[in-house]
Amino acid sequence: MFHVVMIPGLGVDERIFQNLAVDNRFTRTIIRWIQPAPNENLTHYASRLTKQIPQQKNLILIGISFGGIIAVELAKILNPIKTIIISSVKTRHELPWYYRLAGKLRLPYLVPLRAGKKIPKLQAYIFGAKTKEEATLLHQIIQELDIPYVRWALYQISNWPNLTNIPNLLHVHGSHDKLFPIRYIHNFRAINGGEHLMVLSLGEQVSQIINQELLKLTESAA
Repeated sequence: MFHVVMIPGLGVDERIFQNLAVDNRFTRTIIRWIQPAPNENLTHYASRLTKQIPQQKNLILIGISFGGIIAVELAKILNPIKTIIISSVKTRHELPWYYRLAGKLRLPYLVPLRAGKKIPKLQAYIFGAKTKEEATLLHQIIQELDIPYVRWALYQISNWPNLTNIPNLLHVHGSHDKLFPIRYIHNFRAINGGEHLMVLSLGEQVSQIINQELLKLTESAA
């Protein structure tokens, strides 16, 4: 039996998946974030997350945003049947140049991130929250973020060295994503009008794409 491992975005919990209707024939695990060790890189961090996964075979990884980056690192370790990343990047080449520059300058450790917690309208604009309910949930999530963890994660993202295109990967990306602009993304399935938070705002479309992939896997295994 296939087992789906769902990896939310940076510091986010299972609420981000509330509009994602994955075929309920599959068992699933939702990864919970753990505190990074001092100077820990994403490869080692991902290896520790594997302890939350109840089986090591017949895995399907689904990661959103930062969770997509972690999904790529997990795929190197676990060799899943399928990896699906949403609103994310596959390699360092897909990171905008200004993210890489920020990493070299260590800006994630220098900018006043706490100030960003207090501007809900800016949050909604950047992430693409389409409704009052989405904006409220986004603001709640951001208010709950642990700033030291966010600084570590942003630094790791901006310095992510991965150049490996892992096999059996599907990349779903919104045409209007502001955090990972589509002009830097290659080999993806586009969702027209989708923004970074499209897993909420366009959950039905994202779910349809995922379930089509899951159906292909079940048919090929039959």
